[in-house]
Amino acid sequence: GYFCQNAIDGAAHDPDLVAQNILSLNAMFTEKVTEIFSDIDKDGSGWVTLHEFEEHLEDEHTKAYFDSLGIDASDVWTLFKLMDADSGHQIDRDEFVNGVTRLRGGAKTLDLAKLTQDHKFLVRQVGKFIKRTDKSLEKLLMTSLPTLSN
Repeated sequence: GYFCQNAIDGAAHDPDLVAQNILSLNAMFTEKVTEIFSDIDKDGSGWVTLHEFEEHLEDEHTKAYFDSLGIDASDVWTLFKLMDADSGHQIDRDEFVNGVTRLRGGAKTLDLAKLTQDHKFLVRQVGKFIKRTDKSLEKLLMTSLPTLSN
């Protein structure tokens, strides 16, 4: 009764046990995703092509598994591109496992913060490029005007 419930409650708040549980769940998840990769890689090449990926995602069980992870598998091409980390037009096991791990669930605070940081960086870079381009065009226009007026 009370003693058992107290022990269970205490174990749920023990950081070491929680960490061990998370590691165990991650290992099981990685094993399942690796198994799915092997199912997709029918020819055993160690790589999955877009065609193999599309073919496998037509399977309702696979679609349901991706849905359960919060991964929208309806746009297979985009999903494949997001997993193809080296843009090699094929996905190896590590790219697949890392891609599924990264894409599962909704966007996390860290993902959004990184996206915001990247966006701000790109805005600054584009602003600098525009200023340099304006200066170059101005110089070009100034050097061309005397020639054009003749």
